[in-house]
Amino acid sequence: MFVVAFSAMGSAQQYTYYFPHIAVGTYTGGSWQTTIFLTNASAPGTAASGAITFTADDGTAYNVQFVDSGGNPVGSGNTIPFQMNAGETRKFISVANAALTTGYATVTSNAAVLANAMFTQLDGNGNMTGEAGVPAAIPLGRQAIFVDTTNGFHTGVAIANPNTASLEVHFELLNTTGQMISSQVRTLPPLQHIAMFVDQLFPGTPPMIGRLQFYCTNPMVSVALRFSPSYALFTTLPPVAIAGLIQSTIDFPAIIRRDRWATA
Repeated sequence: MFVVAFSAMGSAQQYTYYFPHIAVGTYTGGSWQTTIFLTNASAPGTAASGAITFTADDGTAYNVQFVDSGGNPVGSGNTIPFQMNAGETRKFISVANAALTTGYATVTSNAAVLANAMFTQLDGNGNMTGEAGVPAAIPLGRQAIFVDTTNGFHTGVAIANPNTASLEVHFELLNTTGQMISSQVRTLPPLQHIAMFVDQLFPGTPPMIGRLQFYCTNPMVSVALRFSPSYALFTTLPPVAIAGLIQSTIDFPAIIRRDRWATA
């Protein structure tokens, strides 16, 4: 499930991972928190050093504050450096000290570092109302998520473009019989991402069960979330490969509630 992208320069290897959706900050009535876990899975005696770099939706530096498991501030600006001996683990938790903003993160390391992420929704008093782990997302050229918008539920998708070129992403919404209900194409600029609900992508679509498939020339990463009618509960829906498997990196995207992810 874990796919590593690395480049070799002499005997050195550069490992790169992505968290294509990071949510940090407050909204009316609550807040969102992102937790990042890293562990050095290298052989005994192999130290790992690297950094997590945060980028805003539009590709600029995403200056968000994180603390470690002891509550101590880590990093500065949009970067958290780290060093770990073999077998060691780190936990970084975002601080919701400003209005909700979103972006993504890039993890680079000189050794094999495995990673995961977790999204937590809190009420106005700081009590957890929902939480979901974000699974590893293998970059694919063609993939799909399951859609279930019956009984008032909401399905959303987030897609990150880890490439330095724009992607023309083709979206196709299929019902239970495989019939295409609607389609459209959207441009995803370099190193950016989009997040939306199915009924935002295809307004006027009646409640349905099916799949949303999307494809482009170069690999992308994605994940879906299914929200309850009140948005109080949510769960992740990992994407599935439908054709043209391309593996190059590891990603952790996520989706945030419809009226709580926008910053502009």
